[in-house]
Amino acid sequence: MFFFIGCTFFKKNKINIEGNSFSGQKIYLIDLDDKYKRTKNFNREWSKLYSNRFKPYHRLQNKVYTIIGTYEIYKKSYLIIEDQKGNRFKKIMKLNQGIEFPSYVLFDSLRLQAEEIIGDTIWLNNTYDEDHFYTFSDFDFPRFEPVRVQKLLYYQNSDNNFPLWLEVKSFFGDVAYVRYNGEEGSVGSIDHYYSTIPFPKDWGKEIVQKILNKKIELGLTERQLKISIGNPTEINITESRHGIGKQLVYKKRNGKKIYYQFEYGKLTYIND
Repeated sequence: MFFFIGCTFFKKNKINIEGNSFSGQKIYLIDLDDKYKRTKNFNREWSKLYSNRFKPYHRLQNKVYTIIGTYEIYKKSYLIIEDQKGNRFKKIMKLNQGIEFPSYVLFDSLRLQAEEIIGDTIWLNNTYDEDHFYTFSDFDFPRFEPVRVQKLLYYQNSDNNFPLWLEVKSFFGDVAYVRYNGEEGSVGSIDHYYSTIPFPKDWGKEIVQKILNKKIELGLTERQLKISIGNPTEINITESRHGIGKQLVYKKRNGKKIYYQFEYGKLTYIND
């Protein structure tokens, strides 16, 4: 019995937790959609630092944690977090792939960032994507509908995108929920809404109609292209005799790419 206790104590002292670029940041483990819960066993992801017994996810969610760091043992790498009572928990990670946080992890810094737009008007984008927009109202929220942000909702229903939603209200009083964008216009991401009016009056009705019909032609601006067909999968900075330009690359479903070349802020060439 004495040897067993001594061995356990020795093992505790042997753990060497190393800090990483996320150390010290506050996070939350967010509530999960019932359908999403059935996609994997979330109850077998986190355990106490010195235990191999997994902690049920519902016992961990909606609490504040601090990221402590990582440690490696027996060719396994673990992320270590700590709750407000000093209890530490670990989650196994894949080696040599950096730190990939589960989609249900919400950083407090992102929550604070989102709070800043409460009360603002935003313009909805794809209101037919149930993974990123839903409503219990009979009101048909069309694309580009202006709505007012009411409050935040913490919730995850997929492996991708932030577990943070905005409760919004139309100017007719109907309520809906749209997933938080994070940084609008990010490469490879989807803008679930726009923080500024999508169609300024100086664009003219002809340009607006072409954008609505996703008709791409030379002379469009970068923003007009993005509103029409979404954000690119990658961006390249190019050089030519005309100077420095920008190339927006979009990947088709079949894997092929389309290249949109911009010079002085205008679309000058399309290569598909």
